[in-house]
Amino acid sequence: MAKLEKKIALNPKYISLVQRPCCCCVTSLQMILYRRGFGLFDQEELAKYFKIKVSKDDADSFNVKLGVYATSSDGGMKTTESEKIINQFFKEKKIPLIAKSFRASDILDLEKFISDNLSKNNDLWIEYETFKVHKKPSSKKKWFLPEWMAGHDNVIESIKTEEQKTIVTLVDPFWYNKPRNEAFIEKIWDGLIGFIVISSKKSN
Repeated sequence: MAKLEKKIALNPKYISLVQRPCCCCVTSLQMILYRRGFGLFDQEELAKYFKIKVSKDDADSFNVKLGVYATSSDGGMKTTESEKIINQFFKEKKIPLIAKSFRASDILDLEKFISDNLSKNNDLWIEYETFKVHKKPSSKKKWFLPEWMAGHDNVIESIKTEEQKTIVTLVDPFWYNKPRNEAFIEKIWDGLIGFIVISSKKSN
């Protein structure tokens, strides 16, 4: 059976922001909070609160003191495992939002999961394996390390079906990528680690 053409998008949309090293996670949170009208939180202060770990070379790029990772797989934070601290942050800041974690294994139908949440105006903070979704850059790029960016965070802004293909729009904080990237849902599914779904307390 042919898929009907459709599009579901958040309203308002995100204002794209650019991350500092290892800060894709907290920059995604910045975009969520700003979209919802809670102001623009300082990225470095968020990085400090969420105990972001950075490389030894990048540690001096921050005004705040951050932990240094031993291996690149420990960079940033493990977003899908961070439901508790995100909700703690909302409570401390008196922000009426709720975070709920979903691992890839919890999701049976990814298209329905994304569509249902966007229809409810929920934020989909996604964690995925970078190079299963994005093209791997040249090793000649100055920032590129072969083992780096195994995991990456974005937010999902829309989903649409065109010519029998389901396409997801990602808002990406990484400075090398375009602010908005489209990816087939099959690629998202292939690289998916999990989601933090952010919803209003009023809708729960």
